[in-house]
Amino acid sequence: MCLLGRASGLALLMLFLLSSSLPAEIMTPEVKKVAERFACQCGSCNNQVSSCPMLNCGSATPLREAIASKLKQGMNEQQIVNDFVVKYGKVILPAPPAEGFDLVAWTLPFFALLTGFIFIYALIRTWLRRKVSMAPGIGPDGSIPETYQKQIERELKDLDL
Repeated sequence: MCLLGRASGLALLMLFLLSSSLPAEIMTPEVKKVAERFACQCGSCNNQVSSCPMLNCGSATPLREAIASKLKQGMNEQQIVNDFVVKYGKVILPAPPAEGFDLVAWTLPFFALLTGFIFIYALIRTWLRRKVSMAPGIGPDGSIPETYQKQIERELKDLDL
């Protein structure tokens, strides 16, 4: 009975070691480098294909295998990217490319932020100017109006007595 237990334990160990080495064969450094250029399409992880944590992911695993196959066929990284974009569309990329209409996705946030800062600067500047020009008793040229000047002089005369 002990021999049977050891044999089954050894068989399980071998099965585990063999099954764990299969993903390592597919995920070579070259495959990982290319897989970093793609987003996992499983819909639950939002990771790159190279770092999808799901075991036997329905998206990342086939994509890794396809990348490995294409690398064995002699395709380079850019050719694989172009092939996947044709096959899956731009959704396979983790970020829109910075070209054509997709360039708007990269520049619009910065443009909106800059416009907001300019608007806030102009608004604060307008408020500060209004505050100065609306101060009571000061004319537009910074001098005291004549009616107030006469009142000040009368009150100063009354104090001197």
